[in-house]
Amino acid sequence: MNKYVLVLNCGSSSVKFNLFLLVGRLSLQTVLQGIVEEIGNVQRSRRKAEWHGEKLVDNIPIHNHHEALASVFDLFSHHGIDLRSIIAVGHRVVHGGELYKNSVLVDQHVLDTIRKLIPIAPLHNPPNLAGLEESIRMLPAVPQVAVFDTAFHESMPEYAYRYAIPEKWRNEYGVRKYGFHGISHMYVARRAARILGIPFQNFNGITAHLGNGCSITKIENGRSVDTSMGFTPLEGVVMGTRSGDIDPALISYVAGRIEQDEGVSRAAAFDRVFHALNKDSGLKALAQTNMMQDIRTKALAGDQSSETVVDIYAYRIARYIGQYWATLPYADAIVFTAGVGENESYIRKKVMDFLANLQIEIDDAQNALRRTEAVIGRSMIRPDHPLTVMVVPTDEEAVIGCDALFLGHLRQDVPQVYPFELE
Repeated sequence: MNKYVLVLNCGSSSVKFNLFLLVGRLSLQTVLQGIVEEIGNVQRSRRKAEWHGEKLVDNIPIHNHHEALASVFDLFSHHGIDLRSIIAVGHRVVHGGELYKNSVLVDQHVLDTIRKLIPIAPLHNPPNLAGLEESIRMLPAVPQVAVFDTAFHESMPEYAYRYAIPEKWRNEYGVRKYGFHGISHMYVARRAARILGIPFQNFNGITAHLGNGCSITKIENGRSVDTSMGFTPLEGVVMGTRSGDIDPALISYVAGRIEQDEGVSRAAAFDRVFHALNKDSGLKALAQTNMMQDIRTKALAGDQSSETVVDIYAYRIARYIGQYWATLPYADAIVFTAGVGENESYIRKKVMDFLANLQIEIDDAQNALRRTEAVIGRSMIRPDHPLTVMVVPTDEEAVIGCDALFLGHLRQDVPQVYPFELE
């Protein structure tokens, strides 16, 4: 009988899934992947999947995460996959706080801890927890593994993660920088080190995860030592709908104006401000769309306001990269990844243009490539340590699947060298 590893990523209104076939002892190959969308909106909910290159879309009324997972398992059965052949399930969990520096085999203590972290991750941990509990209920004999988005950043030193705030906030409320996108940053850094022929424990570089959410991470000797997102994913560079860094004093000022102008309560005004900073800011506020390809198309057609938006976006990214480069002993690579990072050559060039002091020579032909591993530029500003600019498509599910295989099925620690580093 074939053996499979299932990866689940449960959001508030969606469940992404990827079913891997175990080939040999350690190799994982995707056989069926997709997403259940619009959970709770039964008029629009649907299941989308890809099976051997065939796109499948089914409109199904989905009321909750239990029904979403049931529809995924029905799809498996429809394609002849026996649920008894699933040997492990890996779950993306956004927030592990300070407690988890690695992925873990899930037990009741882990579930309780994820629940306790809901106050500092109210948008993400509840659906992650719901997915975990439903998966355990529906596959009770299958080991479940939690892979935390914050774990890679738990190697940050205190001088990087600690805010200059009252001690009570830090000690009793848990307010500090946690960072996110850690699974992605770890994957692309490991692949970059592999491409350059550098052992990961010796790799120094800067990874730029640029999607609808964006974050930049500084890596020294294979460890995250700083990252742009903070206590929440709102801190950092300009994103699709998030503002990124702002003067925090403006929150109280704008809330006061809303309270005065619209006659709402102070609490309601604060809620509106935070909703706007997370959902109606970033590119969406600057360009009335968070689709970078649309903004880039207008900029290339000569629209000056769109060009200004690109400049704002690229400059904020370049500023973080420059800070991190300046505070590393040297950098082997700058690595672009995620939707914008992998596909938008114009944006990558803009970022590199803002890093003029690094003297990067751009290979325009390589930079024009999309969704493929490529070396797009080099700098010899440090002749003893050449700087390579790269694109590496991210694959968070490869990490989650591998951790689930090792911790859940093989009952071993996560590998020092991942199978995907050997390809």
